[in-house]
Amino acid sequence: MPRKPEIKNVLVIGSGPVVVGQAAEFDYAGSQACLSLREEGIRVVLLNSNPATIQTDRSIADRIYIEPMTADTIEAIIDQENIDAILPTMGGQTALNLAVELDRRGIIKGKKVQFLGTDIRSIKTAEDRRKFHALVKSLGEPIPDSEELDRTNFRDRIANLQFFPVILRTSFSLGGLSGSIISSKVELLRIAESYFSDYGDGTLEVEKSIEGLKELEYEIVRDNAGNCIVICNMENLDPMGVHTGESIVVTPSQTLSDVQYHFLRDSAIKIIGAIGIRGACNIQFALNPETDEYYVVEVNPRTSRSSALASKASGYPIARIATKIAVGYNLTEIKNPITKDTSAAFEPSLDYVTVKIPRWPFDKFAVERRIGVQMKSIGEVMGIGRTFEEAMMKAIASLDTPESSRIRLFLPDDKIRDLLTKSTDLRLYAIFEALFRHYEVEEIAALSKFDPYFINKINNVVRELESLDMGRIPENLKEFKKLGISDSQISEFTKVGETKITRYRIDNGILPSYKAIDTCSGEFEAETPYLYSTYEDEGDFEKTPEVKGKVMVIGSGPNRISQGLEFDYGSVKAVQTLSKKGYTTIMLNSNPETVSTDFDVSDYLYFEPVTLEHVSNVIVREKPKGLIIQFSGQTGQNLASKLSELFGEKIILGTRPSDIDEIENRSIFAERLKSLGIKQPDFVSVANENEVEGKVPLISLPVIVRSSFIIGGRAMDIVYSYEDLKTRVKELFRERPGYPILISRYVEGAQEIDVDFVSDSARTAISGISLHIEEAGTHSGDATMIMGPDIISDGLFRKIKDIVDLFATNFSLVGVSNLQLAVRDDEIFVIELNARSSRSLPFVSKATGTDWVSVAISAMLGDSISEPDASPKSYFVKIPIFPFNRFSDLDIILGPEMKSTGEAMSEASTKTEALIKAAMIMNPRFSLDHPALVSVNDNDKPLVGSICHLLHDAGVKIYATPGTSEFLDDLGVPNETVYRLDDIREPKMSRMIKEDKLSMILNTPTMHSGSIKDGFRIRRMAVQRGMPIITNVRLADAVVRSVASKESLVYREIGEYAMGEQRNEYQKGKRAVS
Repeated sequence: MPRKPEIKNVLVIGSGPVVVGQAAEFDYAGSQACLSLREEGIRVVLLNSNPATIQTDRSIADRIYIEPMTADTIEAIIDQENIDAILPTMGGQTALNLAVELDRRGIIKGKKVQFLGTDIRSIKTAEDRRKFHALVKSLGEPIPDSEELDRTNFRDRIANLQFFPVILRTSFSLGGLSGSIISSKVELLRIAESYFSDYGDGTLEVEKSIEGLKELEYEIVRDNAGNCIVICNMENLDPMGVHTGESIVVTPSQTLSDVQYHFLRDSAIKIIGAIGIRGACNIQFALNPETDEYYVVEVNPRTSRSSALASKASGYPIARIATKIAVGYNLTEIKNPITKDTSAAFEPSLDYVTVKIPRWPFDKFAVERRIGVQMKSIGEVMGIGRTFEEAMMKAIASLDTPESSRIRLFLPDDKIRDLLTKSTDLRLYAIFEALFRHYEVEEIAALSKFDPYFINKINNVVRELESLDMGRIPENLKEFKKLGISDSQISEFTKVGETKITRYRIDNGILPSYKAIDTCSGEFEAETPYLYSTYEDEGDFEKTPEVKGKVMVIGSGPNRISQGLEFDYGSVKAVQTLSKKGYTTIMLNSNPETVSTDFDVSDYLYFEPVTLEHVSNVIVREKPKGLIIQFSGQTGQNLASKLSELFGEKIILGTRPSDIDEIENRSIFAERLKSLGIKQPDFVSVANENEVEGKVPLISLPVIVRSSFIIGGRAMDIVYSYEDLKTRVKELFRERPGYPILISRYVEGAQEIDVDFVSDSARTAISGISLHIEEAGTHSGDATMIMGPDIISDGLFRKIKDIVDLFATNFSLVGVSNLQLAVRDDEIFVIELNARSSRSLPFVSKATGTDWVSVAISAMLGDSISEPDASPKSYFVKIPIFPFNRFSDLDIILGPEMKSTGEAMSEASTKTEALIKAAMIMNPRFSLDHPALVSVNDNDKPLVGSICHLLHDAGVKIYATPGTSEFLDDLGVPNETVYRLDDIREPKMSRMIKEDKLSMILNTPTMHSGSIKDGFRIRRMAVQRGMPIITNVRLADAVVRSVASKESLVYREIGEYAMGEQRNEYQKGKRAVS
């Protein structure tokens, strides 16, 4: 059927900031959807509050709204942009929930706007657990027994429940957020009582747990005529009981019989058809492979995390094809964009194996490492090979963790057995270790519930590694390569340097061949070179001659805390700029979630680990003019010196590796600052823990401790005592041997400033200056930042410009850089310089309306910078987004080590309005309609007085803990005392939180032991209930002051803010939060 002619203006709802369970995969899906619509001549309007994503770049959509993700925002956009259709299936659970709310409020019907793709009725059927169960049962398909509980029946139904253990679920949840496995009626009753006391009108579903069975997924596309194709099926190595987003996943399935594959496929197609899916979806099954008994687990009626994985694994652009279906086409009418010859109705055929492994944040968070039905991973990697072993080992190498090279866990036997039994991020390595200790495969399978097939495959790798000799490169090196064993892993086992092994391979011609992913196992020629390396087969993908020369862009690998979407934005913009300048572009990355690994972003896509080995292999093959590493985060920075050792410094475009080394080495950089006369906090550098005793007393406490070559404040702490300092330094040298540690005075009460700039080593242009609302000491990635026309004085700007110019000339900075400063009493102290892209570069690019990546690329290619310094015309706030609801044992207090997973952006023509929108994004429940609970330390009391005066004047009742209450009494601020959790007096803080009648909680930490414990429990209770809580008084002052103003809100296209156009009065009189 032809495209729907009435569709002219489509609103695409994005997924908002990156959170656990909803990450870069929706940046990829939404970007594909926008481009697919524009191919049809449809005007695309995008709503997404995330500035880090390439999706909110002018190259993706016609009109871009970086505004709060609310139904009110959408209603305004519908009117302002003449929207006639909305696409809600490319923005994850956020977009689906908004679509359901729009439908419930009658906005869609009232505005005569249609939803594209799967209709709301079908979405509700798939997302509502009760309706979904009923439908599946009506089709005669097996589904686990379940019961729905509400506040009126939960006691009786739990008493009569016949099946345990159970999995607890709520409807419309994200990444298994509501799921937990309950083993007894007593435990279930306790949780239900707590839930219904907090959420009286909610419902809970208890479902028979099928933990331990094999989990399978089918990724399906269905069109308007009912044609259904399976893109691929995926097998989880981890058994049921581990969320599929947390599981190691192989495509295609390896252990299913042909019969099993087809009866699950038939079941999937039947269920998807009955729901009425139009577009892409994912269905999950649990299977007992011994008996063929299976259960339907769930359906995601949208593109999902698995869709991105399936797209990259198969080469089939699921989101792009699903969007074509949404506007009316059927599969037979759509061309496969990879082959450009075959129909999109052909099911992909795979002649290779892919393995996905999640990337968890346990290197950043000292929390329990257990994984289960709730997601905790931040990102993922994918390895591609001709065999399972090759694909798995490439995925492990891509993770960029200590275990990626070490493989082994040198732990006692009882600990290894415990790790085999429990689901943690270390279970895979525990299997390796058990095989090194010659455990039987059957025993490991029984403990881990991994299929013996996979354990035997891992054993093949272990037996090969066992043959390595210390101090020698193996003569049969190619045999190791066929199993995917990396140079880094061989180096770890032989103690021969990694660079030496890589050089040996190159000199002896031990190099991989490259194969294309083409969706058809080579039956038709692929027009787009989407390549992976293998040592298993001979034969190579034929290269086409370049026009002007090749430039290679290195991606940033898996998303993780401190290194996320912001760097993929830079990579994609770099490729776009190079293409416009006539260069042949090469992208290398290992992340299946990102836009940079889309098949048509670059001329050549190498889906490979971002490691010395794999980057070197591609350099030897492609012989590029140069490499760009400035958009690969710390991963690229750490490769710079090794690559220059192999290929010379000129291979790196931009700042030279030798200059990067001087900047990254904390002690050398500190000495260079001293020689330049640039102020920095007093410091000492220590090369080993023995130097601490003699050097540290020279600096007054508190101090900041920093290791070298890090990102995201990893290995960074504020320390308040000499004993703690000695302990922390010892830990850092153990974690990062050989790297010097800088110990510098913490400048208390200072204001921190982020400066992004581009330079050509002689000239500079400041891209953006962002002021942290919190005082210095909060990591820049976790700070709430603001840009605007009067954020800093002209005098301070000139001082900053002078420092930037000094750095550019003395460190020969070429390309993009980031500078962090602390300012106190008009004194500027340099905290850190990064000769690479920062997390804030996309934010300042969107705020200023300037493509700063393009300016930087021109400088790297030898052009002079002529761009003027940025001068923002409106106010822009960068808001960090945290994963605290996923980690129950993690404190939400912020410091020098980064904790946020993503960011959002608010903007307005006034600072007040921008901060009101920021408050809405921080927590949609933020208002001044209910009482506030205040409990702060002594240092914060002077400022909390003015905050509480504001709250009182706004009509907010104030509850305060005894010390804070006494302080407020002295100021004459009316308040009521509340008591600590263990105090016998009433009212208690815990009751105030449980009753859910608070507008906000302001709680700052204190060093008193009882208060520390109470503060942690208060903060955790607030997070678990989704209650607004602020832990910094400066941020609280800015937010409360703005919200109390009751300034009206308008929603505008981002370009209007960047150009400084006067606000229109579309929403005059509408209040944000009051």
